[in-house]
Amino acid sequence: MKFHAVYVVVGIIACPFIFFCIFAPSQLLQVQVIELANGFKYIEKSNFSNEWKQTIHKYLTFPLDNHYGSHSIVLLAAAYASETGAILELGMGSSSTPLLHRLAVDQNRFLLSADSDIRWVNYFVSGLEKTELHQMKYVEVKTEMGVEWAAANLSDAAKWSIVFIDHRPGPRREFDLRAYALRSTLVLLHDTEVASMYKYHNALPLYTYQYRFTRLKTYTDVLIIFILI
Repeated sequence: MKFHAVYVVVGIIACPFIFFCIFAPSQLLQVQVIELANGFKYIEKSNFSNEWKQTIHKYLTFPLDNHYGSHSIVLLAAAYASETGAILELGMGSSSTPLLHRLAVDQNRFLLSADSDIRWVNYFVSGLEKTELHQMKYVEVKTEMGVEWAAANLSDAAKWSIVFIDHRPGPRREFDLRAYALRSTLVLLHDTEVASMYKYHNALPLYTYQYRFTRLKTYTDVLIIFILI
């Protein structure tokens, strides 16, 4: 059976695609080809709804967390869409870190998780199954602006596929939102319902394509600046 492939430049369609994943639409093109990083994600119309539903129930627990873990479904959609490439988690937590760990193992992709709270790092170092795919790093922060993050040597990947920004201290997020704009295919940003508190507005204009997930109380943004093809 022949299919007409639709080639979609990721800079235009990646955010809407993640939107489609989250809301599981009933109508899709016969084949969607999503180009992310070095590969394609092929999704046949007949398989999409069932595949995404199975993925959600495999990785997430219901009801979804409306606060600290509100980013989980967006993280899952981003990983589901991209499938390959390194992931950087800035700020570890009880929802994001176990989820990204499972995805890294299942998708055979590198994950680096970093946090300025040694308790989170120790908790997951001892609590998660050890694998070379997942490295964890403690970033000792002593300043209010968190300048230590800039010298934390987190550039293990030449270009990240996904960077998730949810770390402390809060004032540091604005600067890393700028720093990773050109170093990641997708940037996921948490707590955007209080964007003014973190001064996100100073860095968000860098991103050409922006999608804000507001179905849960604590918002999460999906951001793209451009893709080199």
